[in-house]
Amino acid sequence: MPAQSPEQLIRQMFEVFTDFSSDPATLTDFMAPDYRQFVDGREMTLAEFLEHAVALRNALQRLEIDIQQIVCQGNQAATVHIARATRLSGEKSQIKVIAFYQFNNGRLCLVDELTHVLSGQDDDKALGSVR
Repeated sequence: MPAQSPEQLIRQMFEVFTDFSSDPATLTDFMAPDYRQFVDGREMTLAEFLEHAVALRNALQRLEIDIQQIVCQGNQAATVHIARATRLSGEKSQIKVIAFYQFNNGRLCLVDELTHVLSGQDDDKALGSVR
């Protein structure tokens, strides 16, 4: 993968993450081998993040990410984005996510995010770290 800006990497990673027809393993192209993600205090390794991606594909019909704000500086970035999920049952939810990203050698090595359910079910809070 050619060198890209943090903003390009985030946007492309979200494209793959929300394309349920793509191979979830493709996400590893964007992540460092020692990748860590924290969602509302729960930690995930790269392998666990891939499990999370598969679990979402099994639980949802569709997932859209709408980046509201993005700020990049050096090897770090931050977003405020809205995740719009449609469950297999057709029920919909919207989750606001505030996320910090860190990159190492052009790959994501850390994501630290907080989520807030704007609309949906009580258990939608768990969508950010479901496995």
